[in-house]
Amino acid sequence: MRQQNAGKLSEGLPMRKTKILCADDEPINLRLLQAILTAEGYEIISATNGQEALSILDTQAPALILLDVMMPYIDGYEVCRKIKMDERLRNIPVIMLTALKSTEERIKGIEAGAEDFISKPFDRSEVLARIAMLLQVKGLNDRLNDAYMNITQLTSFGE
Repeated sequence: MRQQNAGKLSEGLPMRKTKILCADDEPINLRLLQAILTAEGYEIISATNGQEALSILDTQAPALILLDVMMPYIDGYEVCRKIKMDERLRNIPVIMLTALKSTEERIKGIEAGAEDFISKPFDRSEVLARIAMLLQVKGLNDRLNDAYMNITQLTSFGE
């Protein structure tokens, strides 16, 4: 399932590329993710630690976040908690990237608010499938929220 708005023309108008924030302290992992995702038409924003990821999120809201668990300064769990507590960012899906295999670590990620996990070393097809699925769910949620806001506005106007 290939990303539909990854820079193709739609009805003669150029579409914006879908932005994905990739946060990992290992440069090789960032390069690999960038190679995989840019080949599919995604725009990548890279962060090398949790603090940098949060700084980027102060000015940009990507469609999805790939977040390493073990990073310096602020680990992925704490970054995820901060994202999910922020009203502006909480609906952005977070996929935790982890070399940790234990159930406890995955539960810790779920409790922090992560929508999904990918184990390292990761498989290209799995990464793309999970991203596509979460972007589709996000798109549906965004449409539902927009419809709710429209109904709320119409109700307020009618009163």
